[in-house]
Amino acid sequence: MALNFNHGTVQYRDRMAQVKDFGNLHINGYTPTDIDFIYDVRGEVFVIGELKSTGARLPMGQLRMLTGLMNGLMQAGKEVVVLVGEHDTDPSENIDVGNVCVTDSWHSQDGAIIRMAYNGKTIKQASEAFIDDKAKK
Repeated sequence: MALNFNHGTVQYRDRMAQVKDFGNLHINGYTPTDIDFIYDVRGEVFVIGELKSTGARLPMGQLRMLTGLMNGLMQAGKEVVVLVGEHDTDPSENIDVGNVCVTDSWHSQDGAIIRMAYNGKTIKQASEAFIDDKAKK
């Protein structure tokens, strides 16, 4: 299944640039986290992605959330891949997400979690490979 990362459609560009202030959402010592992108392919296959600047670590809470989401989807019988990519895009430029290099990954395979199988691929290559593999089943 070909994914179109380069269709150029960014909806609500001004809204995307708005800083989200979570300062008032400290609840019992916890703060929110986010996911940069997620694909839901017919409710059966999920591609979850997180982008970081080169050298930035994935915070422990965000990693816990991503792996917890993955485990919950797997328990529900879904196929899941989590892709983490690094980029060195200048803040004034758009990030070409499809061409960001995967630096860490986890994916479901026969009920197990496999790590780093998609490392070194672009986000687009890894996403398409995972979706294509799971679409065959």
